[in-house]
Amino acid sequence: MITPIAKNYKGLISITGPTRSGKSQLAEFLIKEQDPVTYIATSKPRPNDPDWQQRINHHRKRRPNNWKLIEHPKDICKAIESVRGNESILIDSLGGLVEHHLIEEDYQWNNFQNKLINCLTENNLCVVVVSEEVGWGIVPATPIGHLFRERHSTLTSLISCHSKKRWLAVNGTAIDLDKIGDLIP
Repeated sequence: MITPIAKNYKGLISITGPTRSGKSQLAEFLIKEQDPVTYIATSKPRPNDPDWQQRINHHRKRRPNNWKLIEHPKDICKAIESVRGNESILIDSLGGLVEHHLIEEDYQWNNFQNKLINCLTENNLCVVVVSEEVGWGIVPATPIGHLFRERHSTLTSLISCHSKKRWLAVNGTAIDLDKIGDLIP
């Protein structure tokens, strides 16, 4: 049986899964006993995409009113560093974050990635990171699609390797990867 994480929990938790798998709901459930919570939404609104706006609205309705919200911060590390030591953070999701950095050169992306990993692991906070599983689907036919998939998959793997707890959500089912799996050496 899944239970929310303990109020005094400190460390990084990663949750991955495909689209509409329940990963955001799982993250919200795991962190619901924490107080206060800062929710960092990484995706920007898409005015010409009503389906995307509907998904954002669905997430907004589910969140408790007492959670602080930071929407698509320009510098996510500054946003994380602004959170006080007694708060917990839910970052939903890596896809929006990677999208913001697609125009960067590889060395800029690598610097950002290293800075983010340090930011997520050096603080003494409870941080839950939601990430889409993009490598299980089709192979992108465009260079930008390929770049997104590669950067996203690499960042997701790095975060998972640095996480104290790892979850996979599939079809509304939560799988505790630490209980059934081992990290690949």
